Amino acid sequence: MATIRSIIGFLCTMLACATPAVDAIAQQGGTALSRSNSSLMVSVGPGTAAAALSWSTAYPIMRKLPGLKVGYGVRFTSFVAANKFYTTAPARFTSPVQNLGTIFSETIEANIDTITTATSFTNSVNLAIYIEYAVTPRLDAGFNIDAGGFSFGPRKQFNVISSVFDANQSPVQTGAPTRFNLLLTSDNDIGSLNSEFYARYWLKEHVGMSAGLTFLFSEYRLNKDLSFDNGRIINDRYRYKAAMLLIGFTYKMFNKFN
Repeated sequence: MATIRSIIGFLCTMLACATPAVDAIAQQGGTALSRSNSSLMVSVGPGTAAAALSWSTAYPIMRKLPGLKVGYGVRFTSFVAANKFYTTAPARFTSPVQNLGTIFSETIEANIDTITTATSFTNSVNLAIYIEYAVTPRLDAGFNIDAGGFSFGPRKQFNVISSVFDANQSPVQTGAPTRFNLLLTSDNDIGSLNSEFYARYWLKEHVGMSAGLTFLFSEYRLNKDLSFDNGRIINDRYRYKAAMLLIGFTYKMFNKFN
């Protein structure tokens, strides 16, 4: 919890420091200070699908690179998957390191256990970070990622699949989407988080079409801890990582000028 509090404090400090910089850039005559969009994205993969509805606003951050914008938003994501394997989620089991280096570390396969259900269904509402660059007046490239929020969805029954599942436990368990979500990088993340890489072409002044890739974490928390390998691993969080093709539409709500 101390680590989580430190990260949240760091993010708040960065936002506070960034505000004067945005205000300074905003003094440029005739320059768009911000752009607000609403988007609907649909993503599809093998046995998976997601729909994401979002609102975002972005600001230029460099005078010499006015096409580069950074911003924030709110996103609702609904994800469904059929017959997928959810595996051990916490980084303390999956990785030899539990910091920013987790993303580059190898997975400890001996610590990975699996649960599965016929149909998983998770919904999340998250604050998100947006980065985009205007390649031309009509073509943008962008990336966004959920930073934190909450999830909800129906409870599901899961079958436990493991060769080291300790005795005196039921092989059928019940779980629900992990309630709170937090971006901490790679397997350190908690809950269900969405991210998108995309190119967007503005068909009209206010209407754009996007295509790209979605990378999404869907996570369930079981009603109780499960014990594996004679109690060496005690865990109740399981995650599915989905990579999907994305297509969607964006409506430019307004540009704000100084």
